[in-house]
Amino acid sequence: MQDRKLKAICSLHDLRHASYLTRQISLKGQACSALVFLFEGKPYSYVNHCMHMQRPLDCEQDAIFDGTGKFLRCSMHGFIFDPTTGECQSPVCLGQRLQALRLQEIDGMVFFAEKHLALLV
Repeated sequence: MQDRKLKAICSLHDLRHASYLTRQISLKGQACSALVFLFEGKPYSYVNHCMHMQRPLDCEQDAIFDGTGKFLRCSMHGFIFDPTTGECQSPVCLGQRLQALRLQEIDGMVFFAEKHLALLV
C-alpha cells in the first residue's frame, strides 16, 4: 500500500528518456519548481533555484548539466554543482547547496517523499 505522504512524479522509464523533468510544487506553502533527473542511474531532485542570483538553473537554456554531464550547471552564470549532493563547486558560492528534495522509488515509479510538499497542477 502506498504511503499517502508520497506524491507521484513519473516512472523511471520516463526519467530515463528525459534529460530532466521539472514539476511545479508548493514547499512549506511557497510555490516553486523542482528538478528531477537521473545521475548514474539514481533519481535526484532539487528545488530549481540557484543560490547566487535566485534564478532557476534552466532559466537561460533548456539544460541542467554542463557539457561533461558530470555537474549540474546554472545556465545564467555557469555555476556548477555536484549532482549527488547539490554542493556548489564554483568559488563564489563554494560549499553552499541546492535544496534537496527526498525521493522514493517503488515498483518503477518515482515519488516525492517530502512531508511539506504538494504538487501543483
